[in-house]
Amino acid sequence: MPKGRVRKALLEDARAIAAVHVAVSREIYENLIPASVLAAISVERRVRQWHQIIGTADARAGTAVFVTDDPRNGIVGFACCSRQRSKEMVAKGFDGEFQSIYLLHSFRGCGLGRSLVVEMARCLRHQSMSGASCWVLRENNDARRFYESLAGQVVGERTDQVDQCTTLVEVAYGWESLDMLTGR
Repeated sequence: MPKGRVRKALLEDARAIAAVHVAVSREIYENLIPASVLAAISVERRVRQWHQIIGTADARAGTAVFVTDDPRNGIVGFACCSRQRSKEMVAKGFDGEFQSIYLLHSFRGCGLGRSLVVEMARCLRHQSMSGASCWVLRENNDARRFYESLAGQVVGERTDQVDQCTTLVEVAYGWESLDMLTGR
């Protein structure tokens, strides 16, 4: 069974995070979002994005990026959290947000995803945030089962018009108390 550790991301991790981001996106979203959207995803574009996010991450603002790395395979997953960006979720009492959690397929099911979520919850809790939510495509059943296994509850829904023919529906999972994730 793969083992890994969770640590804060460094600027030099941006390329590895980008590679995981693109690989997992293409795998998960292959039948969920238009092929043209997937084709536009590139490692180079994601490197710039993650370099910017990591470089401006600010613990006081609650923004943090974490990676999980495996001794033989390097970075195999990452997660990003911040203060809540959705006014709807803030109004519902979710002041923190789990923005992204990506883990290579061969490293799922061994606790690394859970470890990333726990680390994000600790980070947000340390910044005096009490709850958090995350958005996921309604049809992404694996991710939904994962959040439900962590006692996440569906707390919202929104639609996003991708192009003239495609509307995506996302559901929000929420945790009223981050303490339930951190074991406090």
